Amino acid sequence: MLTADLVRWKRTKDVVEVRPIPAAARPRLLEAAEGLLQAAANSVGESREVFKAACGDVPVSHADQRVFAGLQKLVTDRCTFEMDVGQPPVALRAEVFTRATAARRALDHLQAFDRGAVIADAAAALGLEVKALEGALFADLKDAHLLVEFEATTPEALLALYEREQERAALLLAVRVVVDIEEEDAAIWRNLFRSLKFHRLLYTIEARDGGYRVTLDGPQSLFSATRKYGLRLAMMLEPIRACARWALEADLLFGKPPERVRFLLKGERDGGPGAELPLPDDVADLVQRFGALETDWRVRRSTRLLALPGVGLCVPDLVFSHPDGTRAYLEVLGFWSRDAVWKRVDLVRAGLRENVLFAVTERLRVSEAALEDDLPGQLYVYKGVMSARRVLDRLEGFRPKAQASLSDLRTRPRG
Repeated sequence: MLTADLVRWKRTKDVVEVRPIPAAARPRLLEAAEGLLQAAANSVGESREVFKAACGDVPVSHADQRVFAGLQKLVTDRCTFEMDVGQPPVALRAEVFTRATAARRALDHLQAFDRGAVIADAAAALGLEVKALEGALFADLKDAHLLVEFEATTPEALLALYEREQERAALLLAVRVVVDIEEEDAAIWRNLFRSLKFHRLLYTIEARDGGYRVTLDGPQSLFSATRKYGLRLAMMLEPIRACARWALEADLLFGKPPERVRFLLKGERDGGPGAELPLPDDVADLVQRFGALETDWRVRRSTRLLALPGVGLCVPDLVFSHPDGTRAYLEVLGFWSRDAVWKRVDLVRAGLRENVLFAVTERLRVSEAALEDDLPGQLYVYKGVMSARRVLDRLEGFRPKAQASLSDLRTRPRG
């Protein structure tokens, strides 16, 4: 993926946009792209340093330097580099340096240090050829990693990828992103909402005529995890592009010193819903641990939106069902803020009818008592890893029998 410094920007007052590759520059950039792709293909089996040198030999005009750097980044992203060594380089260096120190101490002031002899002795002790030891000593350095695989493409496809990646890179500077989406295909909506959950983004969703408005917090609005969150936000452009019609407006922190500007995009369907996304790792682990419990509750992935007209909605991760007909949902709040949790609290207090358990990390400093026990929505505050047993205990509280027992306990006369 591109970084923001590799994007071709155009600014008009308080609006910025990404500039497409000029028609006049396209022929020479296609040649440069072909040279970069050939450099990668020819460097398979060689070190990253050799690959970088081959890229540096590709001719490029001064006017095309930024695009060329972006193309090189995208070609590098298509390469797989590995450290090719049988023994850890740290251990090999320790053996060589220990022998080198001992050899130096044994010298008198008239003798010269024999590096070759030290390397040969160390190689013999390690059971390696001298050349193999020389190559493996610093194999853990990034430039020494070997290019073991390259995903080939065409120059035309590489230029097209660069232009699309510019739009994603712009979102790395976002403070806030608002997307209005029109779509009738339920599969497209499910993929979009699952992408939001999978990438653990901070979002709100409002129903609008013919679709929804999705508002996302940008990486520049966070105090931590900025880069990781920004990359996840940028990944959302693909499921958005799969929607029938969409319009995006983002507030960016742009330039030096940073100024708040607007970034606008809109489009129509580009591709289908894409591959089925897996559950986030922490949710998948919870499902596995829950399945190991002895319980009549069954769990599966949720496909529903829980909406309260005029107030808001939420997108649960899981739905739990009991043979007695009780159903309850679980939504795990990922990179979320305290403010986002309070919006969920307000949604329940305003009249959300479904049984929902909101799992919130203790780092957000929210008390489970924020939602009263007699409401259908509850908070589960966890430390580190969600407990399947505690989730089960909370689910039991949603069952009519449990609620009736609790009500009876509250109304029973004392004494």
